[in-house]
Amino acid sequence: MKSRVLFLLGCLFSIHLHGQFAEDSLALSLDDVFALARENHPIIRQAALQDDMAAAEIKSAKGQFDPKIQSTYNLKNYKGTEYYNKLYNSLKIPVWFPIDPKVEVYRNSGDYLNRESYVSSSEDYWQVAAGVSLPVGKGLFIDERRSLVKQANLYSNLAEAEKTKLINKTLLTISKSYWDWVLAHRKFQLTTASLTLSQEIFERVKMDYEYGEASVIDTVQAQITFISRQADYEQTSLDLTQARLLLSTHLWNPNNVPLELPDGAKPALSESSTIIVPTDTTLQTLVNWASTNHPEIQKLNTKQQQLEIQQRWNRESLKPELNLSYSLINAPFSPDGFETPQWQDNYKLGMDFSIPIFLRKERGNIQKTRVYQEQTAYTLIQTQLEIAAEIKSTYATLKTNEKLASQYEQMANSYNRLLEAEVFNLENGESDLFKLNVQQDKYIQAQMKAIEGKVKYEKMKYQLPHDAGLPFLSYQKLYE
Repeated sequence: MKSRVLFLLGCLFSIHLHGQFAEDSLALSLDDVFALARENHPIIRQAALQDDMAAAEIKSAKGQFDPKIQSTYNLKNYKGTEYYNKLYNSLKIPVWFPIDPKVEVYRNSGDYLNRESYVSSSEDYWQVAAGVSLPVGKGLFIDERRSLVKQANLYSNLAEAEKTKLINKTLLTISKSYWDWVLAHRKFQLTTASLTLSQEIFERVKMDYEYGEASVIDTVQAQITFISRQADYEQTSLDLTQARLLLSTHLWNPNNVPLELPDGAKPALSESSTIIVPTDTTLQTLVNWASTNHPEIQKLNTKQQQLEIQQRWNRESLKPELNLSYSLINAPFSPDGFETPQWQDNYKLGMDFSIPIFLRKERGNIQKTRVYQEQTAYTLIQTQLEIAAEIKSTYATLKTNEKLASQYEQMANSYNRLLEAEVFNLENGESDLFKLNVQQDKYIQAQMKAIEGKVKYEKMKYQLPHDAGLPFLSYQKLYE
């Protein structure tokens, strides 16, 4: 019995926190999961749509400068008399600088046509006017359409920040799910080995009892331990299944078909982690980078820029509207072709002027935008402070977990030595089953705590770049 027990205890000792899994087709590393997620995960694909949304926003704003064709036709015929027959066509071509070219084509005829709409029959009632309009008051330096385009161009910054935020959140969730799977897998290994050991001991004690070499109490003790190990095995088996299924929710193929990890899948771990741990001197660099590049900071900075553009337009709205227009009639375009412009003859000149008496709407818009600017500025200051505090807090937790993981591993190794000593005593007849079970329980508990400590430490490695807003949870941007 003793040789068999020693062999099974050796199997139990071999389950170490830093042990590596055999390389096979069912081994899956976190880098593999990340690579698969970047290509196929629905949330990351959804994040990529932010670029399309930004492009659509810019295209929509630029629609303010689309050329516009307008046409109207009016005819009145009463008791055989044609009162009027009017056709009007125009082409407006908005440009960035507020000089809007415009071409108008008229065809007016009729016995009771308004005199200002009269066109000579010698020209077959056709007339062409080409000219421009220019705002010399409100809208000269910036107008609503230019304001909208400038704000839309900044939308790409918002889209990029939101994209980074979504991707980072997804990758962080995946990393936590992966390490939960690692934790569940290691606990399952540990309870499986301890169950096999307790079952072997129970069967051997029963056999010894039958030959009168063990007492009834020994069999009861062995049975209790065996049942306890069975309960632990069932729980860790359930935890492993749940962790595997949770990780599977992040696995997709290119055709948007969800994938599922097989029962025999194993985590593929190596001694060196794929993500670095910053030093104390790097921490301040990380905080400084996040103070200007964190997605939330980028969003607030972009909002400030948009509000500044809006405020420029609000201030411009305080000016009176004074629009001048000038159009040549039948030049340089005419129904017969091109004509030499007669600048002092055959033209239309117009002026529009308006201004609200109290300007309450305009002054109110300026005041509201100023309030929004102040609110955004205060929010920016507070957000920068919170992000810096969160980074420092996460870093402190990371370093503490690193120390705890090392301490827990040392404790597990020490309990391992105690268990080996108890086995040695058992060989020499200086111990009993009860003492062996006590040391075995302590060893298993220490191993569980060591595994949990290591997993917490690994999770915090990915939490830190997430809190700093580093794209794809990578420190590469920090050194570019």
